[in-house]
Amino acid sequence: MTVWSDPSLRCAPFRMTIIPVVLNEVKNPYKDPSLRNTVYAGCVPGEEFAPWLLLTTPWYPGKHQNMHRNDAIKWLKAIVYIGIYGGLLVPLMFIPVVIFPFVFSKLIFFQILIGLTFPAYIALAWAEPQHRPKWTPLYGAIIAYFVAILLSVIFAVDPQRAWWGNQERMNGLFTVLHFLLWLTMTVSVVKTWKQWRSLLIYEIVLSGIMACVSLLQIPFPKLLMFPAGPRVGGLVDNPIYMAGYQIFNLFFIVLLWLKSGNTSFKIFLAAVALLDIGAFLAAQSRGALVGLAVGVAVFVAVYAIFSNSRKTRMTVISIGLVCALAYGLVFAFRNTDAISHSFLNRLTNFSVTTETRFIAWRIGWQGFLERPLTGWGYDNFHILFNAKYNPVSLEYGYYETWFDRAHNTVVDALAMTGLFGAITYFGLFGTLFYSVYRAFRKKWIDLPSASIFVALPSAYFVQNLFVFDQPAGFTMSFLLYGLIIAATSGSFIGVKGEVADEKEKSKPQAIPWGVFSVVMVGCLVIVWRYSVLPFRASYYSIKSNNYFAGGVLPVAYDYAVKAAAIPTPYDDEQTFLQSRNLISLVDSGAIPGKYQDWRKWHDLIVDITQRHLANHPENTHPHFIFARFLHAFSSLVPEDATLAEQQYKEAIRTSPKRQQLYYSLAQFYLAHNRKEEALDYFKQALAFDPNVGESHWYVGLSEMFDFSNIQEGAKEIAAALSAKAPYGLKDTREAMALTMAYEALNDKDGFRSVLKMLPNLGNGSVQLYLEIARTAERMGLMEERNLLLGAIAQADPTFAPRLAPLQQGSATSIDDSLKMSAATAASATQSVPSLVPSTTSVAPSSAVLATSSQPAASTPKFGGGPRR
Repeated sequence: MTVWSDPSLRCAPFRMTIIPVVLNEVKNPYKDPSLRNTVYAGCVPGEEFAPWLLLTTPWYPGKHQNMHRNDAIKWLKAIVYIGIYGGLLVPLMFIPVVIFPFVFSKLIFFQILIGLTFPAYIALAWAEPQHRPKWTPLYGAIIAYFVAILLSVIFAVDPQRAWWGNQERMNGLFTVLHFLLWLTMTVSVVKTWKQWRSLLIYEIVLSGIMACVSLLQIPFPKLLMFPAGPRVGGLVDNPIYMAGYQIFNLFFIVLLWLKSGNTSFKIFLAAVALLDIGAFLAAQSRGALVGLAVGVAVFVAVYAIFSNSRKTRMTVISIGLVCALAYGLVFAFRNTDAISHSFLNRLTNFSVTTETRFIAWRIGWQGFLERPLTGWGYDNFHILFNAKYNPVSLEYGYYETWFDRAHNTVVDALAMTGLFGAITYFGLFGTLFYSVYRAFRKKWIDLPSASIFVALPSAYFVQNLFVFDQPAGFTMSFLLYGLIIAATSGSFIGVKGEVADEKEKSKPQAIPWGVFSVVMVGCLVIVWRYSVLPFRASYYSIKSNNYFAGGVLPVAYDYAVKAAAIPTPYDDEQTFLQSRNLISLVDSGAIPGKYQDWRKWHDLIVDITQRHLANHPENTHPHFIFARFLHAFSSLVPEDATLAEQQYKEAIRTSPKRQQLYYSLAQFYLAHNRKEEALDYFKQALAFDPNVGESHWYVGLSEMFDFSNIQEGAKEIAAALSAKAPYGLKDTREAMALTMAYEALNDKDGFRSVLKMLPNLGNGSVQLYLEIARTAERMGLMEERNLLLGAIAQADPTFAPRLAPLQQGSATSIDDSLKMSAATAASATQSVPSLVPSTTSVAPSSAVLATSSQPAASTPKFGGGPRR
């Protein structure tokens, strides 16, 4: 068969001609000069004809092919470098138009970045074998750890959560795999110390920017979207994360310092180090401080053991001792005003309770024993924690009752990924230390590098005993892994044998434009479907929330509809925000009165929540949120009542000993006049942990006001205030109930203690204070009664004339005074129409007196949730 020639195609770099051929007739033009002007689609210089290359790459004759190929390689490398350097921007990324912008926006950016640049790396690695990842022990250990995570995802209690994670953490395997791809790109392209030096300099410049933003939050706490507290976290928001991030950069600075002889460069490093240290101290993270201390100690120990220079050894040890002495002096004077009233207080005061962390760790261990091989599933710790929930947690407040991590990476590995995950996690660090030792013995790295490569992972490991990884932590840890993988190879410093071996195996291949195109299209589909669309859904959700806060309800609903219409694996936050908002409308009376289209919004929330629960049936929190939502609407939508009860019981099934769920279901029963069932659930909650005052409070209210068991109820109400974890009164109405209990017990000291609380309680009214004054009068506490009446007269001067008979002595009681002044106090009566003279106090029912079981710091009638 004839093979046609077309010289006009020589300068068409991206044109492909499909030429019919018979394989045994084809000759290579590079071996047969007579065929130099013949175009063979798919031929590569120095290679025999490969028919499959017809679908992957054009061939360009002569010098033009090499020129175009070199240009293409440069462009592919440039794209890959954008991915590598761009990955270090993750901690700085902050797009405040989505839910959880300090996490979600960072990792969506990273997913898109890797999705758009990794196809270029595949093409580059195909065409240039020297850019394929070299199999090293540490890289193999990391792959093994990811295999263990994959097994935990396959056998997870909630596989979808294990794969996708949630919007607050973004710690599912899907996201973490992007860091593995980033690591692969980095170690395949950035191989020499010169290349790594440039990358590290770039990183510490970024760390200086991060530190500046963090420090600026001290004088300008509203610098970012959310006001900063006394501890600042900058662009990562959480101070713990900022401190951990800066640990890496401080060690990178030391590494660059030790390997540089340029004075100007060292001054620059010192300036950045001061900024990073300032940000580290401003974060006031005790766990990070312990990690840094361990890192410094390990660095000093390694240097002291392996250094051949006595002078160098003594210098390093002296620096370590100076650091230890400096902290020792600060610790010794921790009780002085200069330290106790400064940011150093947290770094020297370790007396704060850690019991809730121990509870979470024990639950993690129990979970490991129950599912020892592959664990409960990656990012499934919340399911384990809820299932094994320890009621003692409530003694430390509602914030300490929702854990989705053990706050200890080792415990997380055991609980979520089982034995396979724990072994590979420890194996990763063991392999890392072995690789560093091996490279040091082979003289591929010097002592300063070896010391850093052992000390920094040690600091990271210890710091992670008190926290878990997040975007900044993942970025820095994978950067460290990449640096050590590169440094423990001979090519890092240009060892001749290693470099020659790589070149020998690096015969150029054709650039697979066809494969590149297919992979790029696939990545674009993944990026659009699983990164861009979830970002849009989150954007519309937060827009809906913002318009709701501004009172523009129709627009808020429209954005809620848009968000719900977008497919996203992160719809739990839509459920949370939309449910919370509509419950507040019900509580305020806006539904059904002021907002007529509430039913459409109600049905939308029911739809998205049921879809979410179908995918995550074992997650307690959305069951609880849905139950509260249906509870709020049960008087308007009768069918919601049955479903609300079902959802409460589903929540209890997934977390059998969580008092909060029992409180809420009991309040639901009270609202539907099922008093016996309500009291039973209150008592069950009390039995879980008698040290929790809130349980005593609800039992007491129900006994006293619903069943008229005055003495029994009064004892429980009083016990609520004297429990190990005492109940905190939320408003004046609760204070009135407490005074009535003390009256039943004839506890005058208890009554007096309530008076001290009144100035700090809200929702007070003349009626409530008058009822408390009547109680004081019945108990014979006339001085306290007069004090309360004086406060009432001062708060409402129009009411003062009604107390005149009592002040003049013509009346002996509050009620007599009100009766005697009724004719002359008509105007005052109209201003306070609820004050009807009575000889007995009117006790409201416990359903009215009982407030939400949720912490007052959040939305009181909605409920706490996972630690956000």
